[in-house]
Amino acid sequence: MQKYIEILKRILGTEEIRKKIIFSLIILLAYRFLAAIPVTGIPANAISQLFEGSNFGDLLSTVSGGVLETASIAAIGLSPYINASIILQLLGTVIPKLEELRKEGPEGRRLISMYTRLLTVPLAIMQSFVIYSTLRGFGLVNQLEPLQLITMIATLTAGSVVVMWFAELVSESGIGGGSSYLIFLGIIAGIPGTISNNFRLMDPFQKIVFIVVTLALVISVVYVSEAQRKVKVQYSRRVRTGGAMDSYIPIKLTQFGVMPVIFAVSLLSFPQLIGKFVLSRDVGDGILNFTTKAMNLLDNPYFSNILTFVFIVGFAFFYLTVVFKTDELAENLQKQGGFIPGIRPGKNTSEYLKHVAFRLAAVGAVFLGFISILPNIFIYLNLMTVTVITGTGLLIMVSVVLDIRRQVSSMIVVRDYSRYL
Repeated sequence: MQKYIEILKRILGTEEIRKKIIFSLIILLAYRFLAAIPVTGIPANAISQLFEGSNFGDLLSTVSGGVLETASIAAIGLSPYINASIILQLLGTVIPKLEELRKEGPEGRRLISMYTRLLTVPLAIMQSFVIYSTLRGFGLVNQLEPLQLITMIATLTAGSVVVMWFAELVSESGIGGGSSYLIFLGIIAGIPGTISNNFRLMDPFQKIVFIVVTLALVISVVYVSEAQRKVKVQYSRRVRTGGAMDSYIPIKLTQFGVMPVIFAVSLLSFPQLIGKFVLSRDVGDGILNFTTKAMNLLDNPYFSNILTFVFIVGFAFFYLTVVFKTDELAENLQKQGGFIPGIRPGKNTSEYLKHVAFRLAAVGAVFLGFISILPNIFIYLNLMTVTVITGTGLLIMVSVVLDIRRQVSSMIVVRDYSRYL
């Protein structure tokens, strides 16, 4: 206990960390304040009624930051921003110009970020209109006058842009990654109410199973998230007593982080929203029958779990190719006089690092996909009646906490070093 008290004192005693924590808390208060302001034209419980009993309603709520059901001005939250990021990253594989921008360093990333923000606005407008039109088709909202409709769409779009701004502010000046931090806040905000409503429905055996399973999942997620392989590197130009200086390249088991989970949740929630929109319109019996069958298939627990697993694994490999540039890493190593023992510099080094990263990713991706559906499996086996938190929510929460811990630890180390400079 004394050790943790000392760590807390060091954290609060570091001005930079203290400012970042205070800033993140201010963003938290502002975010929850927006989530409490109702939007004109939509009853508070209309959206929650629309997705009641739907598997992907929870997914859409998760990616929005946990505020979709409140029908607030921040209802659609980060969903358009995340979808815009997915679209641009997918387009980067087929549009050479976007790939060139990524290689241009900070300036290229700044332009891509600007394109992401610009694309977020039309996506937010489209999603706002689809939500209203779907609610109107099911009779959950009244017909709005044109000016009222424009006001409602503009309010939801502005709320989404403000939430996007909050996420970027947290990434720049706060603790943790911006988007995952706000989604994390939305998840934990709903946990107390879920526990109070559902925990009392469990019998003593189910309560024990729930506590044991939750602890086991958290421990396993932490262990796998922190696991890494150290690829040894030697630098011929850095000589120490006894020979060339050794170093290593850390390649994590989950090098892609939690982003595949967020991307998969966002992408899986989109068909559900479009399906609800089609069912609310008079588009002909053939299309309605097809959409109904598709929606029933998506709501099938076995199919939805398999789809979630496949999407997470697929996005994990895709995101790995985006964030882990082995060609650039091999080139930088060669310029610095570094090499992996037994591997020729240049292309061979790049291929070796890619091979190692993909082998590790195969284990990490399957683990993330399995954990994301494990709580649902326990429900099907009648070991649990409800999940206080979904598997995807648990992965996001633990990953964000670990990311915050790493950031705080690195800032403490930098501060300790700077005292002697």
